[in-house]
Order: sequence, then C-alpha cells, then structure tokens
Amino acid sequence: MDAYWSQDPADVSVNAICRLAGVSKPSVYRDFGSEDGLMRATLDRYAKKVLVDVFAILEAGRGLQWTLNALVEFACDDPRMERGCLFYKMRNGRHRLGPQTRALVDEIDAAARTAYASFLRACREAGEAVGGPPVEAGGRYLSEQVGLAITQRASGEDTRQVRESLRLALSVFTR
Repeated sequence: MDAYWSQDPADVSVNAICRLAGVSKPSVYRDFGSEDGLMRATLDRYAKKVLVDVFAILEAGRGLQWTLNALVEFACDDPRMERGCLFYKMRNGRHRLGPQTRALVDEIDAAARTAYASFLRACREAGEAVGGPPVEAGGRYLSEQVGLAITQRASGEDTRQVRESLRLALSVFTR
C-alpha cells in the first residue's frame, strides 16, 4: 500500500512490490491472482484504513460547520495526506488500471458521492445549508475540493495557502 500511495500506482511494478515485501512473485500471484487483484486489494485496504475516516466525518451528524472544518483538517493537517490520496491517484489514472481495480474505484466514488450528498441533504433539512447548489452537484463539488486540496498539499504547495483556498471553496455552503 505504501509503494502505491507514495508513487503513481501504475508506475509501481509487481517486482518492486515483491522486493519491498520480501516475497516471491509467484506468491503474489497465488494470493491475489494478478497485478490487478493486488491493486484492488490494496485500494480496499486503503479504504478501510483511511477513507473510512472521511466517511465517519460525513456521517457524524455534527452539523455543517463542524463537518466542513473536519474536512479541511483532514485535507490539510492529517499527516497521511502529505503524500496525497491513493484513491484520488487511482481514480485520476483509472485508464491505466485493470478492470477489478477500476470497478472498486467506481464503487468507492459512487459511495463518496452519496455520502457527500447525504450530508448536504441533512444540513439542508436541518436548516443549516440554505440555498447553494443542488445536493448531488454540491456533494461532488465538495468531494472534488477536498481531493484538490490533498493533491495540492502532496505536490508541496504551502499548507496555509491550500487551507485558505479550501475554506474559500467551501464558503459556498455557508453563505
């Protein structure tokens, strides 16, 4: 997972993974079936270890401002995001992934869009988010802004500027 996360996942060879893990190539293929199976298993593990935190923020039910602040903190302060988000890396390079991994990328992306839209819908129902974009478009926008901030941070942009830009982008929900 670290090798795929630290680099462009499509540029990490099975041979490199075997060297890092101290295992043979046949054992990787025996356990995962293919390189695509290995990448899918890696993304699944990443989702259970990292993305679960984003879903927990969205589902906490603690209100609009708390949730937006928690998303900013995740994107700008979580030390794991210093190297970017493995999910966004795979999603952005999905054309270079195998069918199993692409299917999981699509599944996670759909679940994230649903979670972001559900969060915004709940805020509207509670009277916290009045007006603004339709919840589905707003959910996608919110997800993309968080992803962009993580990507900017991983590329070495100043974290204060990334935070400022993300807060500005999210201000559409609090006006």
